[in-house]
Amino acid sequence: QVKFHVLLTSYELITIDQAALGSIRWACLVVDEAHRLKNNQSKIEHKLLLTGTPLQNNLEELFHLLNFLTPER
Repeated sequence: QVKFHVLLTSYELITIDQAALGSIRWACLVVDEAHRLKNNQSKIEHKLLLTGTPLQNNLEELFHLLNFLTPER
């Protein structure tokens, strides 16, 4: 069991360590490079997405970010 309140890491390390980190019940998620997220099944109550490039190719990329925040809509 991990013992920390805040985790600062990169998108790459999250994908590598997803088995260990996925078992943690997070209270809040802050994601930089949010445009790289593809999974909208997160059960985390509070989410904050950061990205300097929400639209790289088309409007669908923006939809994926918004869908990650509120998939039920």
